[in-house]
Amino acid sequence: MDVNHGHEDPERDGVPLPDAGAMVDEHGRPPGVPSRTGTGAGPAADPARVDAARLPEAPPQGPSGEAEVNVLVSHCDREGAEAVLGVLAEAFPGMTPPAPVPAGAAVSPVAAPNIWAVTVDVRSRVPGAGLRARPASAVRAELDGAAEPVRQVRAVLEDAFSGEHLGTVSGEHELQVALRLTARGDAPEPA
Repeated sequence: MDVNHGHEDPERDGVPLPDAGAMVDEHGRPPGVPSRTGTGAGPAADPARVDAARLPEAPPQGPSGEAEVNVLVSHCDREGAEAVLGVLAEAFPGMTPPAPVPAGAAVSPVAAPNIWAVTVDVRSRVPGAGLRARPASAVRAELDGAAEPVRQVRAVLEDAFSGEHLGTVSGEHELQVALRLTARGDAPEPA
């Protein structure tokens, strides 16, 4: 039974289709003939992208933000903050320094900022770095980022200071940790 009677495609006249035993695709093309829109019709592939795709798969890094940890240092004097920031800068040379005080802002020892914010890139970690630091007073450090990078920054801080865990908030892929840091051997002060 011919279901296409009266609706024949003039391009297919005389071309047997695969269901009739022919060695052609559903468009009547023999093997190896490129389509007008498929492989072979477009520009050549970019060699750099082809080479990159052939490299062995690296562990997933995700966006660059997944290797960064935001660190807030607070509830301390400038010397305490500098002790914590100094340890982080030595262990992670790629750390962004604290934002400078805007020009024209009144700066005095009494009105010094009470929160220092830095971003630590754990990919820049120097193995074995980390000195024992002695802040003049207790320092509060809040770490926020992907879980594994936060754990790495926490380990560096707890190696340099005596750390009291104040709390953790877990998200789907991120972690927030609050620590109270004091000099090793000092008794924790009341919060």
